Amino acid sequence: MARLQTPFPFDPLPLGEVTPRPGPGDLQELLRRDVRIVRWFIEQAGWTSRPIRPGSSLGELLAVSDTLDLNGPAKPVESIEPEVARHLLHSSAALARLAWAIRALHGNGGFIDRVDASFINDELLGEDSKERGVERKLPAGIGTIVFAGRLVQAGRGRIISINGNGGVGHDIKWVTGTGDTVLVERKDRSYEAGLGDTPEKRIARVIQETRKAGLTMPRERGVARVLVVGFQHLVRQREAKRVDRGYYAALRSEFGRGRVRLADLPHVVIAEHLGLEPKTGGEKWDFFSPQPLNMKPREMMRRVGRLLVNALGRRV
Repeated sequence: MARLQTPFPFDPLPLGEVTPRPGPGDLQELLRRDVRIVRWFIEQAGWTSRPIRPGSSLGELLAVSDTLDLNGPAKPVESIEPEVARHLLHSSAALARLAWAIRALHGNGGFIDRVDASFINDELLGEDSKERGVERKLPAGIGTIVFAGRLVQAGRGRIISINGNGGVGHDIKWVTGTGDTVLVERKDRSYEAGLGDTPEKRIARVIQETRKAGLTMPRERGVARVLVVGFQHLVRQREAKRVDRGYYAALRSEFGRGRVRLADLPHVVIAEHLGLEPKTGGEKWDFFSPQPLNMKPREMMRRVGRLLVNALGRRV
């Protein structure tokens, strides 16, 4: 379909902001703004002609958000069953993060060339799990579009595409402000399945997805390949170094010492843990563990690596 050239009717993000946040203002008004941004993206931006499905996770989330009164009396988080509260936190975070990413990609004149319709229709308007009997679901694809927003906020350039069903081996194609091309493959653990994960299972999943990406991601000369594996799990500040060392040791043990040609693997593997503790004053942290596997060609990967570090909220 031909895309409608609809101007972005909302304030853009501050330049350089890479951490999803609602910004200053009244919480009720910020929620209403975010709902309008998401509806605009799906119904007016021209990427798809399909309306928001009322029964989808995103449709239900928008409908509930339309009725919320954030300035009225509210139950303490501790009065809600912990797993129900945790899912509610992740649902509300999904809406806010999606709206933030749309502002990153469409504000300031726009930094994106194409969003595949199937990404919206089958992922954002779909579910993060296709298994029967799953009670707690989230919209799929949130991690992908948020990561794309982080990239352009950190390194400008353009998102050439966010792919759906037709993107073989990568979900994002990004050309940086310095002219380097980066392909990003995103693999997110579904919310409910991840509730039963252990550290060992998460490490095994990162290893498995790294091996798959080595087979499926396009290998083009002068193109950087990045794999991001996402989990809905809280890494506490005191645990960060141990978790980071765990991924480092596992990847080196599995793929080091000539067992696999580095040229066949992603250049960088990033494990992301979005953790939200369901209690008043609980920890909330988007933790990243970036693991470089292949930093050649050196000059390109030095430039790309610097931008990736910035996109994760660190400074070099």
